Amino acid sequence: MSEPVLVVGPGAVGLALAAGLRRAGLPVAILGRDAASERRLARSGFAATDTAGRRELVSGLTSARALKAPVRAAFFCVKSGDARRAAAAARRRIGAQTPVVALQNGIGHEKVFRAAFGPRRTVIGVCYFAADRAVPGELKLNGGEDVLLARRKGNEGALEAAKTLLTDAGFRVHVKDSEESMLWTKAAFNAAVNPLGAACAVESGRLEADPALRELALAALGEATAAAAASGHRLDYPDMADKLMLSCRNAPRQRNSMLQDLAAGRRTEVGAILGPLLDAARRRKVPAPTLTTLAAVIARLERSLAR
Repeated sequence: MSEPVLVVGPGAVGLALAAGLRRAGLPVAILGRDAASERRLARSGFAATDTAGRRELVSGLTSARALKAPVRAAFFCVKSGDARRAAAAARRRIGAQTPVVALQNGIGHEKVFRAAFGPRRTVIGVCYFAADRAVPGELKLNGGEDVLLARRKGNEGALEAAKTLLTDAGFRVHVKDSEESMLWTKAAFNAAVNPLGAACAVESGRLEADPALRELALAALGEATAAAAASGHRLDYPDMADKLMLSCRNAPRQRNSMLQDLAAGRRTEVGAILGPLLDAARRRKVPAPTLTTLAAVIARLERSLAR
């Protein structure tokens, strides 16, 4: 058997990746936050249901803690704030030539991975597909199949290896020449959807269908776009609003990652997503009342988790 592909972080994105890799016949090892749940997942697998309602059992996973040799490639699908911890936990399972692919929301984690593994074998990417893990052992795929990977000087070999694996796993891969634009574009989209959907506890489709929520989502997107532009961060798409509404229509039943976190009693990525945008708005004196209010609401909801 060939070396397994390592998936660090068996949340919704990590499990969607694992399901695709296993469907392609590739061996997959899972590295979770704690040993017991990791071994349980490796032993029992999980069920994945696609947009047509087809349900399949994903099995044949390996616990990363049982590995004795370096993996073929490592995909990090953890929260942005967990990047440093995850990199340290995975280090001994990653060889000197192993491609390392980071698929996170937010801005700032890219520096962590390059510092940990070097720029040559590090690839930063973002996901544009919808996946929900409402309960342990069950994954719901709600639409989309796009993964964006950034090209940087020297990482061409790792990039090609990552692209091949993701394509084999059934994802549509796009290579971007500007990592910065890719990350700021995704942050702007997330800023418009995640905190609003989480604060109102609604699925993404409601943000497009409900006139009041649509107005708020577009206001948040406009503020995020203006803050990025004022700070010199070019975004990838001129029609950001149209693409945002289309994404909500295409995955109407998706609970965004921030809503999933709050529902499970976890802290969110609000700092990694909204923090850079609000900092940019303050520095450039760009009004951002919607983003400021949403950040405050999510912070208050997070504080309630500790009570």
